[in-house]
Amino acid sequence: MARSLFAAALLACLVCSACWADTNSDPQQDGAQTGTAETGPPLWEFGLAAYGRFGPAYPASEDSQLNILPLPYPIYRGKILRMGDDTDKPVRTHLFRRDRVKLDLDFGINFSAKSHDVAVRAGMPDLDLLLEMGPELEFQFAPEPFGGRMFLALQARGATSVDGLNPDWRGVVYSTEFKFQRPFQDSEFILKLTPEWASTGYMDFFYGVAPAYATPERPLYEAGSGYLGTRLSLTLKHAITKKFDIVGGLRFGFYKGAANADSPLFTQETTSGVMLALIWKFWASERRAPASDDQAIF
Repeated sequence: MARSLFAAALLACLVCSACWADTNSDPQQDGAQTGTAETGPPLWEFGLAAYGRFGPAYPASEDSQLNILPLPYPIYRGKILRMGDDTDKPVRTHLFRRDRVKLDLDFGINFSAKSHDVAVRAGMPDLDLLLEMGPELEFQFAPEPFGGRMFLALQARGATSVDGLNPDWRGVVYSTEFKFQRPFQDSEFILKLTPEWASTGYMDFFYGVAPAYATPERPLYEAGSGYLGTRLSLTLKHAITKKFDIVGGLRFGFYKGAANADSPLFTQETTSGVMLALIWKFWASERRAPASDDQAIF
């Protein structure tokens, strides 16, 4: 419960900051500067969501776990912060954009895992919820093949594990993400291929074995920095009605050649998982978001 409260408080701070920025700006002046009027979708929407995920307990783990989250689902489409309008990336920012180049903040999350549910971690501390945040530089390809859009993003995220109100720094993860988006009439298909590299602290969080937890079957191991693995995600979104969306996806992890393949906690070179989200939106604000978000904020 404490971890959930901490994450909720962090998210509330982000939302309040974005709201403050919008409240202290003049919509008419902003429209004159960017050439767009606030005629897009609602600035705010509220709903309920049910999110389910079945996949590996952590990267390169042969043990899987089920995560089910029924939760309120706020949607905010501000000039700087966007939350909930993209289920593949629930929190986004719009810091700078020129033509086909964009600078944003990137967010990530690794769910917590109970060590008693992971055979090779028996007797070790649980893996806490891991929150990640950092800059993302994205380039859009031209032309746009197969009726979709292609992007290449360079990302660097600092990671913090959350145990109650005592967060711990866990290092940095770097990634190069290729993304293909293909919209249909009421649906959208998204493919992402993401190789990742990480610092020693980040790797040690998943693969390190301290002397106090070493056993004959699980020897002492000091994790090192380097290649973490490659993630492949396939996502399909479909708007059943204007107020009800369904999102499904497949997730794969490829860890052959990873820097810490010798760790006793590294137990699977290839992993797979599935996710499903149901979203019901029951309220929308009268104030509208800008019709176009392709302008630079700074």
